[in-house]
Amino acid sequence: MCRPQPHMPYNKGVNKTGFQSMFNKDLTPMYDGRVLMNKTAMQDPVVKATLDAMAKRNFEPQRLNAYGVWYISDRH
Repeated sequence: MCRPQPHMPYNKGVNKTGFQSMFNKDLTPMYDGRVLMNKTAMQDPVVKATLDAMAKRNFEPQRLNAYGVWYISDRH
């Protein structure tokens, strides 16, 4: 039989390993509320460039391989 586990509130700010959780109250909605970001992500130029590119296409998935199937190999 399984013993009942003690009740732990979900996402209390610190996970079982003692590190701060990335899901905390310091998240700011950006891009019309579609993205929640912390201060570190807001200052990261790579994250900003990626989200700007995604916002331009309205956060729709990219069309990949629009030109058919390519079989790339170094064996000839």
